Amino acid sequence: MKPLIILDFDGVLFDSVTEVYQVCEHLAKDDSLLRDGLLFDEFLAFRSQLTDAWQFSRLYQKNRILHDITYLPQVVPDDEDWAFADKFFSTRAELIKDLNWAKRMSPYPFFYQLRPFLLDYPDKFKILSTRNRESIERTLEFFDVSGIEIFSQKDIREHGSKVEVVKHLGLLHSGNYVIYIDDMKSHLEPFESTIDICIHAGWGYGDTQEGSYTQEQAFNIVSAVLNLSKE
Repeated sequence: MKPLIILDFDGVLFDSVTEVYQVCEHLAKDDSLLRDGLLFDEFLAFRSQLTDAWQFSRLYQKNRILHDITYLPQVVPDDEDWAFADKFFSTRAELIKDLNWAKRMSPYPFFYQLRPFLLDYPDKFKILSTRNRESIERTLEFFDVSGIEIFSQKDIREHGSKVEVVKHLGLLHSGNYVIYIDDMKSHLEPFESTIDICIHAGWGYGDTQEGSYTQEQAFNIVSAVLNLSKE
């Protein structure tokens, strides 16, 4: 058995909501078309429905505010949404120049539990995230983790979805025993009939549901699979 653990980043390894909020607020303060000074509680409620950075345009653009966030998954992005996303990532690229930037990222206990495996078996893990690659690399480097292959927002935009990225890489037909962990059910669902184990992270930004896993439960599954592969 060759285990392959595919990990989402935000809401699984790190609680990054404060960093994302600061990026959005920094972007908004210099643009008269965007809301400035958004309350963190409103931002957090919106974040619970969000699966990609472009969707923040429907929270911040004054003439396009989506007041009922339950409709967010049904919104199809247009040119304005993608333009907002580009500004979002360019704003983050400026903020990330701060040497202390990674301190805004808060590791979950799951990350600390998993870290010894990430260090010892980096080839058995991949990160699949709508976040941009540089910010993921910077965060992992800050916590002394390296060698994990990363597939990011650019890859997902190129191929259309997370599951399409994985299919393009040929990871589903390589003899691997694949586990995928994500806090968003909408990202997990396309994987449910194609991989061995889907784990809905009940500790992230998505709604906790029946069948969601705790951090301890998720770690126990991953560690058991990795330890069995050594026997």
